[in-house]
Order: sequence, then structure tokens, then C-alpha cells
Amino acid sequence: MSLQARITLMFGLLLLVVTSISAGLIHSFLLENMIEQQRNELTIKGQAWIDKNNRESEAIKPESIAELARQFVSNRKVEVLLLGKKKKVLYTTLPSSNLNNWLDALERKAEKRKDKNIWIIGKDDYVLVNLPFKNDEKQRLILASPVRGLKEARMELTQNIIVILVIGTVATILLSYFITKSTVRPLNQLVKEIKKVQFRRFSEVRHVPARGEIAEVSESVYSMAQELDRFHEIQRQFLQNASHELKTPLMSIQGYAEGIRDGIFTDKSAEQGLDVIIAETNRLKHIVTEIILLAKLESEEDLFHPAYYSATELVEQAVERLRPIMLQQNVTISIRNNSVDPILYVDEGKTLQALLNIIGNALRHSEEHIEVRIESGKRHATIEVLDDGEGIPADLLPHLFHRFVKGKIGDVGLGLAISRAIVERSGGAIEVKNGHVAGAIFRILLPLHPVAQN
Repeated sequence: MSLQARITLMFGLLLLVVTSISAGLIHSFLLENMIEQQRNELTIKGQAWIDKNNRESEAIKPESIAELARQFVSNRKVEVLLLGKKKKVLYTTLPSSNLNNWLDALERKAEKRKDKNIWIIGKDDYVLVNLPFKNDEKQRLILASPVRGLKEARMELTQNIIVILVIGTVATILLSYFITKSTVRPLNQLVKEIKKVQFRRFSEVRHVPARGEIAEVSESVYSMAQELDRFHEIQRQFLQNASHELKTPLMSIQGYAEGIRDGIFTDKSAEQGLDVIIAETNRLKHIVTEIILLAKLESEEDLFHPAYYSATELVEQAVERLRPIMLQQNVTISIRNNSVDPILYVDEGKTLQALLNIIGNALRHSEEHIEVRIESGKRHATIEVLDDGEGIPADLLPHLFHRFVKGKIGDVGLGLAISRAIVERSGGAIEVKNGHVAGAIFRILLPLHPVAQN
């Protein structure tokens, strides 16, 4: 059964239960309410006639009895019994066959049910009002309305209410069906899009228009598919680049090794071939080491052991280790910070490696000078590395931190990816942009306090 059918069925059953309970309560309380209203109406009319006759004279005139007859006899559902002194019947609408039963019931003060407004006289139930007049308890005006008529009226009214409830229920279920259909339709479309994700057809996933919480789910699915597509493309490029980077030194090693084995390279050529084999082996070892490190940074949990370290001291250590390259390329590095030295909460070795990669990258592309700026914020410190080189090509800028992405004079293309992994695992962020005049600007945010883990 589809989700739409289940929701509509559940709503219909719930509505049926509610309407049934409502109809039962209405049917139960309706008779009591009608009895009370009938008793009040009889009391008001009877008391009005009594008050009028009490003001006029001691004796009851024929005109008063005629008025009483006009007032109640026109309503066939009301029985009238007017008793004078010594239980003399002055006027009644009851047939003579029932009159004795009424008088006997009054003599016994009536056989009453739990509800004192209901009298059982003979086989019928009556709503009865017993009103004394002429200030004499023995002279009474008795007005009675059969409950049977009220029950018939209640049944008719209940039937009308049930018809209205049924029509309302059917209309509500139909309306619920169409509302549910408009709600479930985006979910069905989302299921189709999620199946595309299941079969790795990320680029085919489309955004499903919706509202409310479903819109948030739709946006999340679409964003997830885009991110997975991007990640899948990065993985594909990574495999291509990795195979290329690993294949080149392996081909050189294989070529020289086979040449030396077959006697093609001898004497100095053999020595040069061995030097190439050693160099390419070291390069291959370096690539594999960085790939393994990057994999660990992205997967292992207990790789970082943060503590508090001076940001200025970490930058100075990185600059000092790069001093030979600075002297070789005749490039100067200056460190400028504000009056407060930020105390970072990071892993010293990993952070130092990230700084070495970023400043080393700036050294390869700088002309004369590199400036490192250190600023302290509320929760993060900012370290900016500015060089005076040519800057980063616009097409390379969005992919600079991806694996095996390198410029014209790049090494392997893993250093900046490793730096980004270290900074993000430390609870910080890294970004790059070109300067307004020349060169590139690397901006690193590192935490000053422990980062809350979800």
C-alpha cells in the first residue's frame, strides 16, 4: 500500500472514530437537553397563566379556562390537567380512560425515575410540571408532555446530524486525499532521486521543488548528490593522477634497471643509471609517504594530540627550517603580528608541517619577499602568507587544495591537500586568493581553544 493510501486510510479511520464518538455523545445528551427545555417552557407558560388568574379573582372564570385551552390544546404534545379543591377536575385534555390513572399517580405522588422530571404514568413517560395556584397546594395545574415525542424529535435531529457528519467526513477525506497527494508527490520524486544516488548516478539527480520540511530534505539530497558527484570526480582524478605520478618513476627505474642488467649501460652510464634509480626510488617513496599521510589525516581519529603552543614560535620554526631554500632563491621572509601573541590549541608536529607546506609553496612562486601576518581573534587566530609572485591562475584557484593539483613548478601536488586536511582536522579553515597587486594570499584559521566535537 502506498504512503498516500496509508495516510488517507489512517486519517479516515481517525475521523470516523471521532465522528462516531461525537454522534454518540450528541445523541446521549440531546434528550436530556430537550427534556430540560420542555420542562422550562411548560413551567413558564403555566406560571404565566397562574399569575394572571391569581391577580384577577378567587374563582376561576370560564374565560381563563378557555384561554388555558387555547394556549396548550393547540399543541397536541401537551396534556393539561387542572385540579381544584378536593381534587375536582376543572379542566383536562386527558380522555376519561386515562384520567383515573393520572389521579392515582398523583395520589401516590407519581412513580419517579432517577430523573425527577420524568414521570411514569401507565405505559408512557412524561415530562411533567406540577404547579400550585391560588396559594393552595391542593389546587394544581399539571402540564405534561410525552417523552415519546421528544425521542422522535431527538431521533430526527440525530439523523440529520449524522447525515451532516457523514457528508463532512466524506468531504474531509477527499480533501485530505488531495492534500496528501500534493504532500506525498515530492516524497515519491525524492525516492526516485535517492535511487539515482544508490546507483551512483550523482550527476542525474535533480532538485525536487517542495515546501516546509520536505524542501529541506530535498535541498539536502540535492546538495549531497552534488557533493558526492564532486567527490567521485575528485577520486577519479586522484586515481588518474596517482597512477601517472607513480608510473613515471617506476618506468624510469624499470628502464635503467633492465638496461644495466642487459649490459646496455656500462661504466659511467651505469653509475648515472643507478643514481637515477636511487633518485626516482626516493621520489616514489616520498609520494607514497604523502599519500599514506593524507589517507591517515582523513580517516584515523587518534592521530592528533593538541596542546597550547605559541603561533609566533610555530611560524618562526617553519621559517627557520626553510632558511636554506630562502638563501638559495634569495627570498626574504618577514613575520608581523599584533601586540598579542596567539596561543593555539593544535598538534605541534602536524601544524608545523602544514605551515612548512604553505610557506614552502610561497617560496617556490615568490620573486623577492614573503610576509607572514599573525592576528588573534576571539576563538581563532589568523595566519596569512603573502608572496609577491605571479599569483594563481583563475582556473586552478578553485581546485588548488585537491590532490595532485599543482602549478607549473609544483612538486607532487599533495602538499596543499595535506595542509588543508591538517588545518580542518584541527578545527580551523584555510582559503586562498590572489592579491590585489600581485602574488597569492593564503589565509589560515587555527583554534585558540579546544573545539567542541559533535
